Amino acid sequence: MDVVIAAGGAAWEEPAIREVEASTALRLARRCVDVADLLAIAHTGRAAAAIVSVDLAGLDVDTVARLRGDGIEVVTIGPATERVAALGIARTLRLGDLDELAREQWTPPAPDAARRAPLVAVWGPGGAPGRSTVALGLASSAAARGVDTVLVDADTHGGALGQMLSVLDDVSGLVAACRAANNGRASEVADHLLRIDPSLRLLTGLPRADMWSQVRTAAMQVVLDELRDRSQLVVVDVGAPIETAPGPGPSRHQTTRQVLESADVVVVVGRPDPVGLSRLVRSVHELAEALPDVRPVVVVNQMRSTLGWHEREVRATVLRLAGVEPVVHLPHDQSGLDLAAVSGRSPREAAPSSPFVARVEVLTSHVLDRLVSPDALAGSTH
Repeated sequence: MDVVIAAGGAAWEEPAIREVEASTALRLARRCVDVADLLAIAHTGRAAAAIVSVDLAGLDVDTVARLRGDGIEVVTIGPATERVAALGIARTLRLGDLDELAREQWTPPAPDAARRAPLVAVWGPGGAPGRSTVALGLASSAAARGVDTVLVDADTHGGALGQMLSVLDDVSGLVAACRAANNGRASEVADHLLRIDPSLRLLTGLPRADMWSQVRTAAMQVVLDELRDRSQLVVVDVGAPIETAPGPGPSRHQTTRQVLESADVVVVVGRPDPVGLSRLVRSVHELAEALPDVRPVVVVNQMRSTLGWHEREVRATVLRLAGVEPVVHLPHDQSGLDLAAVSGRSPREAAPSSPFVARVEVLTSHVLDRLVSPDALAGSTH
């Protein structure tokens, strides 16, 4: 087995090199001087494993994930410290036992998904169908039922939930959480949540669209996992496009795809006008092609009588063209939503008697029933 060593001058570096060079099962492909050198050799396919020091300058969660993506097993020498686990390195070895890399096929332990809170992704086509409004309504409704809820603004085209709730946050909570996670400080992720209500916390989004590159895939996964470990429900508002990048590099839309793949329930939001329905139907089909196992919860938002269509007609159209029946039609209560917008509050708080709020309650009940009984969810001990 070909291995590379990137130790950055660690005390075990020289003994490890001598052990590998003396081994009949291992071959030293390269002694890397830094992370850039390590990633460069990884892309060539010349190594099957990397022995790294957790103190190597620049080594972070993203680096470890990229090495794994190139098919390289990442290990370190020494005890299994919190730093090792935080970087995503699941295996440690001792000097004298390095041949174990070649002698056995090692599989990292799977995370205990049963202990994690469910994740609901709120997604939909472009054209402002009201994804953020629905995500906020759903999260605040769940929180009102006593469910410890985290609302995440992960729209990489620019966040809106902070502004909707009058949160004047100089630093993006999402970027700060991803930065902490990427540097191996996952325990700090929850520090960047803002308390909105007793049972509702918010992770603010990107203030500018050009900041999307700071939300790295591996770090984002750590953030999602950490939030799911520290709450009872996670609701994530994501952007519209889901196509993947043509090359191996990062993509603005990778976060949306990642959240949809991680979600327990995907809520798809669309508008009832001709353009909105066309986009909604197209999006349902795109989702089915990208993630065929997902059974979306379709929501028709901004329903209004001025269109001249009844709910049953819209429902029949979506069912016929998309093969999925909408769960609920949310009325376009302009006065209630405007009051919420100008006061910086959720529609539930600003206009509790709004028909929009009443219909969101129906949506929340449906989503929670998909996940687990509401009573069991509220009694969770995450």
